[in-house]
Amino acid sequence: MIPRRATPTDAATLARLNAHVQGWHAAHYPEAFFPDPDLTALTDHFRDRLSDPACTAFLTGDPATGYALCTLQTRETSVFSPGYRRLMIDHIAVAPEARRRGQGRALLAAARQLARDLQADEILLDTWEANRDAHAFFRANGFEPRRMLFRAVP
Repeated sequence: MIPRRATPTDAATLARLNAHVQGWHAAHYPEAFFPDPDLTALTDHFRDRLSDPACTAFLTGDPATGYALCTLQTRETSVFSPGYRRLMIDHIAVAPEARRRGQGRALLAAARQLARDLQADEILLDTWEANRDAHAFFRANGFEPRRMLFRAVP
C-alpha cells in the first residue's frame, strides 16, 4: 500500500478523517478539544494547511481511511542550540475500521521518505499521555520518547 500525496482538493477528506481523532481527544481532554468542530471551518483549515509549501499530507485507502499531516520546521543556530530541519508529524490517524492493515506503517514510511527527501535531521510527533495504543505503535515503528510536558491548574 503506497500512500498518495494529498492536495488542497482533499481538504474535505482530511476533515472527515479527523472526526474520530477529534472525538477521541475531546473525550479524553475536554478542556483542550471541542468534540464537534464546524466541518466547513475544519475543511478550510486543512485547505489552508495543504496550500502551505512546508506542509505535506499523505492519504491511504480507497476511499481514504488514513492520513498523516507533516510540516517541515526549520530553526537557525542560536546561542542556545544548533539549528535544525525537522519533519513534524502533526497528525497521523487511521479510521478504527481500517486499523491493523498496514496503513499506519505505510504513512510513517511515507513521512520517513519525505524527511529524507527534505534532508531533515529528525522526525518528531507528539501524542497525549492517555493514548497508550498510539505510544505502542510509535515505539514499534522506531520512535522513542524525547521530552515530557507537565501541566497544572492555578
